[in-house]
Amino acid sequence: MYDVFLSFRGEDTRDNFTSILHYVLSLKSIKTFIDDQLIRGENISHSLLDTIEASSISIIIFSQRYASSRWCLDELLKILECKHNYGQIVIPVFYHVDPSHVRSQSQDSSFGKYFSELEKCYPENMQRWKNALTEAANLSGFDSHVIRSESKLIEEIANDVLKRLDSTFQSENKGLVGVECPIEEIESLLCIGSEGVCKLGIWGIGGIGKTTIAGAVFNKISRHFEGSYFALNVREAEETGGIKDLQKKLLSELLNDGNRRNIESQLNRLARKKVLIVFDDVSHRRQIESLIGCLDELASGSRVIITTRDKQVLKTCWASQIYQMKELVYADAHKLFCQCAFGGDHPDASHTELTDRAIKYAQGVPLALKVLGCHLCGRSKEEWESAMRKLEVIPHEEIQGVLKISYDSLDDSQKNVFLDIACLLEGTHRDYVISCLDACGFEPKIELSVLECKSLINLDAFDQIRMHDLLRDMGREIVRNESIDYPGKRSRLWHHNDIYEVLKKNT
Repeated sequence: MYDVFLSFRGEDTRDNFTSILHYVLSLKSIKTFIDDQLIRGENISHSLLDTIEASSISIIIFSQRYASSRWCLDELLKILECKHNYGQIVIPVFYHVDPSHVRSQSQDSSFGKYFSELEKCYPENMQRWKNALTEAANLSGFDSHVIRSESKLIEEIANDVLKRLDSTFQSENKGLVGVECPIEEIESLLCIGSEGVCKLGIWGIGGIGKTTIAGAVFNKISRHFEGSYFALNVREAEETGGIKDLQKKLLSELLNDGNRRNIESQLNRLARKKVLIVFDDVSHRRQIESLIGCLDELASGSRVIITTRDKQVLKTCWASQIYQMKELVYADAHKLFCQCAFGGDHPDASHTELTDRAIKYAQGVPLALKVLGCHLCGRSKEEWESAMRKLEVIPHEEIQGVLKISYDSLDDSQKNVFLDIACLLEGTHRDYVISCLDACGFEPKIELSVLECKSLINLDAFDQIRMHDLLRDMGREIVRNESIDYPGKRSRLWHHNDIYEVLKKNT
């Protein structure tokens, strides 16, 4: 529920050190619990105990009178219990207190004297509290006597929390499959912490997981920036006239204010702030320019991630790095499909063969695996077999709809070339394809380049033109819909049964 739980003695630090630390942690998007609204009673509340348990890190601010509070000491017991049982990270901060005094609770120190006063009322608890204080004081932490500047001390604590959260990062990606390797590779390409503005493009076909990976990376690294924003569906915002509204939200979130009047002033302020921005589903450079202007004018250390289906967009935006999304390997595809179809990591015994058939159809595309898994979930074996037979003739409408966005962005000449390849020329040598298209009056070299940039085709090691099976099926479905009942009225024929019937009946 929380990244950090703050344990402190309110009378000592609430209005100074602790409140400033809470503010700095919040600025870094570290979700921090501070019990400034709780009414303290004799016993610690169950809700507070639950909050401690639901936090990744506990920071204990030991001050002079920390150990005079039964409430604080019971918090400490719960924090150490969570450390032992769940591996919770515990960071002690010794604020104007010597760590040895916390460790020994010596009566020679103010800390020890305040602690000893509790013995009259709670003798039965003293030994447990003593052991807890000793254990916590032996943990690696921060000493205000060593780092005398409070601003520097707070900054170092916040940075340490960021590093610890990064190393335990997992909760936001729970349920995602096959993301660990891409996240690591993209993080490496972003070079977090280095100077300059890094612009990274994530490129691939529709449904391949570009937005998912960008979101996972964003969740993991956003705390390292002074401001962050995930601009979802940029292409759609432009097409529906919502680009100005998106710009207002973006600037308001990045600058952490509600001033939406003077865009130029906001952009000038933004140029002085280290930010992380994700522009999702971009189809043209003008979309980014209309949102934020020139990316190179962002402050040094800023990072920009652009997801797109069109590699040419990344070239026109002068992307520093381009990461191409790949299909899921079989093990990850199998796991994702089973999660959607069976609610677990393994198929029902009676559906093993059909599961392999569905996974082969999806060809490692996460969207297709999810859609098929949800579509087949809870159905009988006979229904699965019927559904798979239908898919081999007619692609799933939801999958086709996502893939078709790239096709719809082509001009008429490019569409014709794409359909020729999907229906007739997929798997043939590039030179042969060029000669065929050239004879038909096309400009094949530029058309093929456009299709390749949009991830609609690719070249294999033998210079043969390849196309993802789902894209091929999508292209063939477009042609089939030209005339569903009369193959002879279609622009292209590829299936031997249709060809035989059309030639035999001269239709």
